[in-house]
Amino acid sequence: MLGTLVILRDTDIPTDQVIFEVISAFGTVGLSTGITADLPETSQLMLTLLMYVGRVGTITLAASLALGEHRMPYRYPEEHPIVG
Repeated sequence: MLGTLVILRDTDIPTDQVIFEVISAFGTVGLSTGITADLPETSQLMLTLLMYVGRVGTITLAASLALGEHRMPYRYPEEHPIVG
């Protein structure tokens, strides 16, 4: 939502096209309405940031959920045999 507001503040492009660009950037879909070249540099940087956060953020979240720490309800016995 912040990305949409930043881009709408800088341009006079219709809201539906801006929302489509922002969602497409965050979802790293690769679709565009063709307005990216007409956007000012700050809006292009916002779209770039959204692409980065959308890609890295979702991967990080998935990895943290998949690699969560598991408690073992049991413990293996330990033995220190004397050899020799």
